[in-house]
Amino acid sequence: MREEPLTCQMKKRKGMMVGEILGLLIFLLAFPSYPLWGGQGVMPLRKVAILNFLIIRPQAEGERMVKGLLGGSFFRAGEVSPRARSAVMTSFYRKLLGLGRCEVIPVDRSTAAVAGKDPIAFRQDPLGEAVRMGKQLDVHAVVIGGVYRFEQRQGSALGVEKAASVAFDAHLIRVDDKRVIWSGRFDETQRSLSENLLKVSTFVKGGGQWVTAEKLTAIGIESILRTFPLLTL
Repeated sequence: MREEPLTCQMKKRKGMMVGEILGLLIFLLAFPSYPLWGGQGVMPLRKVAILNFLIIRPQAEGERMVKGLLGGSFFRAGEVSPRARSAVMTSFYRKLLGLGRCEVIPVDRSTAAVAGKDPIAFRQDPLGEAVRMGKQLDVHAVVIGGVYRFEQRQGSALGVEKAASVAFDAHLIRVDDKRVIWSGRFDETQRSLSENLLKVSTFVKGGGQWVTAEKLTAIGIESILRTFPLLTL
């Protein structure tokens, strides 16, 4: 006789759990486009602007290394093709937009904001210029970065005389307090599997072929964005 209340209580708890699960399923079916994590339908996201990446070359002739845009990192300097700036920025915009961890304002809007700005001044005070642009664009944070090497492959996808080689970094600057809240860097020359088994992921992501500098850039951006923070209101 004493066990009956306990049995009823357990049945009631099971009934509540089933009801909660059904409620969650109904919600997911009703709003299939709203992910539970990082989606704009569930969490309002903060605005981020991607500013033009700077092409950074050695300051003196013959220098083989160049200092990064921020911090104490260094990169091996190399050739930078004319389309490197737009290639890196466009790829970064697409990858970050698809990530869904912030609201990215259109590239043409951020590009228009920096039109006519002196790149030398930006190089001398990247944090200050980033914050000024961020306030002008009315965003929570801005992405700035440098391109240090953007060398195209010489050859085809099946065989090359010279492999693609790229080096760039990116930094997320919070406008309110001028703080760097995220950084990523990529510095790689594609190698064959026989040359470097540690870089097998790059070769696999390239479809098992020799990739272009644009494709290697996209692989690098996807890699560094794995640690990009979720920016919610």
